[in-house]
Amino acid sequence: MNLISRYLTEGIRTDALALGKMAFLSGPRQTGKTTIGRLLLAHPENEFTWDDEDFRKRWIRSPAQAIAAREGGPILLDEIHKDPRWKQKLKGLYDTSRQAFPIVVTGSARLDIFRRGGDSLLGRYLPYHVHPFTVGETAGPPSPEEIFTRTTPTFPLADVLRLGGFPEPLLGGSEARARRWSRLRRERLIAQDVRDLRNIQNLRALDLLVDLLPSRVGSLLSINSLRQDLGVAHDTVTGWLDTLAAVYLCFRIKPWSRKISRAIRAEPKLYLFDLTQVPEGGPRMENLVALHLLKACDFWTDTAQGEFALHFLRNRDGQEVDFLVARDGAPWMLVEVKSNDSRPAPALERWAADLKTHLNYQLVTRPGVKTSYPDTGVTVLSTEAFLAGLV
Repeated sequence: MNLISRYLTEGIRTDALALGKMAFLSGPRQTGKTTIGRLLLAHPENEFTWDDEDFRKRWIRSPAQAIAAREGGPILLDEIHKDPRWKQKLKGLYDTSRQAFPIVVTGSARLDIFRRGGDSLLGRYLPYHVHPFTVGETAGPPSPEEIFTRTTPTFPLADVLRLGGFPEPLLGGSEARARRWSRLRRERLIAQDVRDLRNIQNLRALDLLVDLLPSRVGSLLSINSLRQDLGVAHDTVTGWLDTLAAVYLCFRIKPWSRKISRAIRAEPKLYLFDLTQVPEGGPRMENLVALHLLKACDFWTDTAQGEFALHFLRNRDGQEVDFLVARDGAPWMLVEVKSNDSRPAPALERWAADLKTHLNYQLVTRPGVKTSYPDTGVTVLSTEAFLAGLV
């Protein structure tokens, strides 16, 4: 089977593996983590997975013996975080073998969750976040200084909006199969991944919470509203949302409040990793842009090109800009998602001036649009061209 080279493959090879550190790949289930790991291997025999019963038994007895049949080059350890003592065993394996072979570790939940309680692996690994395909993904992703030099999409915007960015449904091209894939993924997340993280007694209420989240996409997330709908405690909803984020069902972005008059400070906005779960129209388009920006922020941060974080802007007067990207702790880019408004939104113009952001974009669905407003520093740009220029 031919493997598609992904955007992180070369970065991991020249970063973590070249530095003699383990590479930890985490991200949504079925997003291509194992594919990236396989692309880093010199020999396919060097892939070892927790789901293989024989390997699992050998690993429990002795990690060194479990990989004794390996060939030269890196090894791939998949889902070993399901072993309660995985940190200690991996530390021992790394400390005795790091000169002999590089180690790549993949997991379908946030590996940092499983590192809590004292990180015995500190200094021995570099973390990488693996995201689904995006409109402009290539094997050679741009640096922050190189973004938007490429405007030709790798995957058409219409296809990603319709099918989402996960490899199987996107490459399959069938909406019906994409819906089935999405349903089965959700069932497995709740039945398996959530239970690996915490013991939740009221799975029916958790399932109802998952049903409610698509209607909250792009809006301020009210825990009180969800608590009332579900009939459970505030802390319970908060804990469930943390768990759903840990298994990559959703992610939240916080408001940016520094130098913002009357800024809101508490309520985040929520988005989903599976785009096909989001209502069509404005919410799905905003979610799509959020996924692209988060992927870029994670990639640049993971590959030591700066510290990037995704936020939004909103004040108590209801003025809002959909996204703010911070670079090394300072506002760097503002992005507003519209349908076809050709004039920049007043809030975008105002905060672009106040924050002196380097990049300011208003995105419109109509293709072929690129209009700059030098007096405010805002560019109105087609959404597909904008996304094609990112990671």
